[in-house]
Amino acid sequence: MSSFQNLKKSRDARRGKPRPNTSSTSGTSGPGVTNAGDGTYGMDDELASKAREVLSTALGIPLGQDEPGLEFLDDPEVEITNVSSYDSHGRKQNVSPGIDNLRSKDQVTGKGKGKVKQPQVSNEHVRKRGKDEVSHELYKSELEGSGIEVHTLPGKGRGLITKRLIKAGTIILKTPPSISALQNQHFQRVCHGCYLTMKERNIASCKNEKERYEKKMRGELKIKLNRCSGCKVLHYCSRECQLSDWPTHKHECIALQRFRKMYYKTYPTKKQDDDDLSWTQASPEPVRALARIIWKRRVEREKNGGKDGIWWKQIASLESHVSKSTQQEVMRLAQQAQHLQHYLSASIPLKGSDVDVGEDQLLPVNMEDFGFEDVQEVMNFCSSFHVNSFTLSSPSLTPIGVSNSPLMALSNHSCDPNAIVVFPNGAKYMELIAIKDIQSDEEILTSYIDLSCPYDIRQRDLKERYRFQCDCKLCEKSKNQGVDWVDPRWCVRHEGCKGGDGKGKMPVKGSKGVVSVKCDKCQEDFKVNAEEVLSVVQKGVDVLDSDEHRQLDYKTAQKALSTLIPNLQKHLPNHSYPLLSLLRLSSVSHTPPQSPKDLQIASKHIKQAYEACYEVYHQNHATPTLILCEYAKLLSLQDSEQTKMVDLSRNIAMKNTIIRNLLEAIEMLTKAVKQSEITFGKGFVVGKELEGILEGCKEEMERLKRS
Repeated sequence: MSSFQNLKKSRDARRGKPRPNTSSTSGTSGPGVTNAGDGTYGMDDELASKAREVLSTALGIPLGQDEPGLEFLDDPEVEITNVSSYDSHGRKQNVSPGIDNLRSKDQVTGKGKGKVKQPQVSNEHVRKRGKDEVSHELYKSELEGSGIEVHTLPGKGRGLITKRLIKAGTIILKTPPSISALQNQHFQRVCHGCYLTMKERNIASCKNEKERYEKKMRGELKIKLNRCSGCKVLHYCSRECQLSDWPTHKHECIALQRFRKMYYKTYPTKKQDDDDLSWTQASPEPVRALARIIWKRRVEREKNGGKDGIWWKQIASLESHVSKSTQQEVMRLAQQAQHLQHYLSASIPLKGSDVDVGEDQLLPVNMEDFGFEDVQEVMNFCSSFHVNSFTLSSPSLTPIGVSNSPLMALSNHSCDPNAIVVFPNGAKYMELIAIKDIQSDEEILTSYIDLSCPYDIRQRDLKERYRFQCDCKLCEKSKNQGVDWVDPRWCVRHEGCKGGDGKGKMPVKGSKGVVSVKCDKCQEDFKVNAEEVLSVVQKGVDVLDSDEHRQLDYKTAQKALSTLIPNLQKHLPNHSYPLLSLLRLSSVSHTPPQSPKDLQIASKHIKQAYEACYEVYHQNHATPTLILCEYAKLLSLQDSEQTKMVDLSRNIAMKNTIIRNLLEAIEMLTKAVKQSEITFGKGFVVGKELEGILEGCKEEMERLKRS
């Protein structure tokens, strides 16, 4: 069996029972890394024993080549299929530390790492401890003039403290990521320089929709994705984006060319197709991102006479969990470190006799050549990356890769955060934005997990991924909830409540038969069939898990949810877990709508999600803001086809209906634009797109009034 087959086999075996993702629908600061399978690029025992049995061939371009090539392809414009903070499987995306990691365990952040608890820190504690001078010096250039300091906080490690009042909607920090890497499935639709689709890039390049329309009419918007002529894997929207990525990609380019040749030599019956990138699944984005960091470090050391600069010292200061890991987790890290050595080796071109000798071998590199003293240091590096990296998300919060920023990773976690981390205009910059007013001497907090999940699930995810227990105000309230308080994330509906929308506590896991539950509104006891409720809830959780692990296609999701959602709504309010997430998944699976029925279902479910989401999210949080944007966009599609097909001058009733729908769409679009400016700031991609849709609706309204 070839090394390539071994590599694939080891990953497929782990995919049988993938680890849960700690980030999902929205982000982290205990940033998050999202990847397929168990998040590692590890080798099984068989592969480890045959580490030298790898195929390789001569490379297409020399290592010293400094100018990349582009192949100009006639790629059609790729439309954004949704504006949710859901990942490709509809689950709440694993977003950076600020946007609740929607349940992906591969999202990470670097706060309070390894501590049993993350206690809330009072302003008095902050004043007593003062800032961490060493860490603050590391980030001096990035923090200068921001009014933000790095402090060492009791029981939490380092954290970010503001020394000024910060109003909601303020961009607290804006910084380029240290490194980013796309998920493999996005290679052909997202630029690896700015990390935008072609449609997003067109929107970002114009001040407003009017300018975009005028440029389009003049033929000035000709942005296309063109692939690297060397590896034929990564794509770029411009020469500028390719050149900005080339210092790192030139090494990666060699490795990818080598692996492609290795693949086709291993499978000689496979038809060689440059558009078929299925072979790249053997190299998931975490390993590619780790390699990109190492290549960048090597370049920096060469410039500094073999010494590391500030950039690497920031990365090296991030906390590793190796000492707190189980034996199984340590083995996975060791396997990943081995694969990383082989991946780096593929980037080194063979010369002269080495081509013949090493044709069927890919020897692991000596990590000392890249600045590492021993294997332990490499494993600590891999661990700290997973604990401190963010899920790279699109402007609409769809997870598309992994990104790393030591500075952003300093923000600690809270299930009641006052800030989020987002990529509102692509991944050239990541932004830390306040979603609440933050007082002077207060800690800046983001969320590493999905905030729509109930207490037990949040604590499980935090403990498994970040090694701490959260005791924020929400968690303390959830843990010690009194008789009258019912967590809106985990409850049953009281049908017939005199108060109108009463709810009761979810039956305890394992409950049998009919149980009595007290309504939080009318205070009456009502009966719940515990087994029936818990059974249908588990079915909903199973669907989300399948989606999270990329095992659910939209057609299957549509079929399953058509019966599951109504069954859940018999028992749960729309804001309870997992119903809220399933409503969004259903809407995403029907978007863009392919028929009037699709539009009806998508609009119905996103409306229900919008009306319910504020029960579990702060109004300025990214998730409800994007739900509002999705809802407003779908409203703008209502009756668009009828407007074209029906003579409205003769059908007054239809005309009045369309006018009412347009008025509703204009109202929601206006609200969405204003809210998005608070959550993401002015001028971000989704906001510009909404402004264009809003202007179009207003013009249509004027046309109807004149007709």
